[in-house]
Amino acid sequence: MDKEKIKCVALGVDDGGEFVEILQAQPQTPEDRIAALEARIMTMTKSIDALFAMVKAMMDSSNKKGDADLKAVIDEKKKEGKSEIPEGTVLWGTTRGLNFFMTVQHGGFYVGTTRYDSPSAAAEAVSGVRRSGWAFWKLSDGKTLKEAFKNG
Repeated sequence: MDKEKIKCVALGVDDGGEFVEILQAQPQTPEDRIAALEARIMTMTKSIDALFAMVKAMMDSSNKKGDADLKAVIDEKKKEGKSEIPEGTVLWGTTRGLNFFMTVQHGGFYVGTTRYDSPSAAAEAVSGVRRSGWAFWKLSDGKTLKEAFKNG
């Protein structure tokens, strides 16, 4: 078994990360290597999805008052005829089985530490296809931005 040290850095954290040692059995054929990588990716994907579900559940339960305040701000902006997403809003979206969070801050739209100029640019970046961010990103109540800001 080979030992490998890998540096782990949390997204959005600038603490330098830490090194962890991983023991690896080396597959003999290219097909074995591909199968081993696919198994690792599947395990990581399941772990990330479980973390996403936990974080989303915690955010949903802790943001009840925040959700009511956000709805009031959105309703006020709709009355003014504006489609501005309030600063501090956290949105989520799913594409190809992967879940993403986007935050609105400092006049930009952030997925992790990457800044985008619009919700659509962020949606395109995470999904790999051109799409409307107003239809992709959702508020914690499950409404898309388009649904939240439409009149009526």
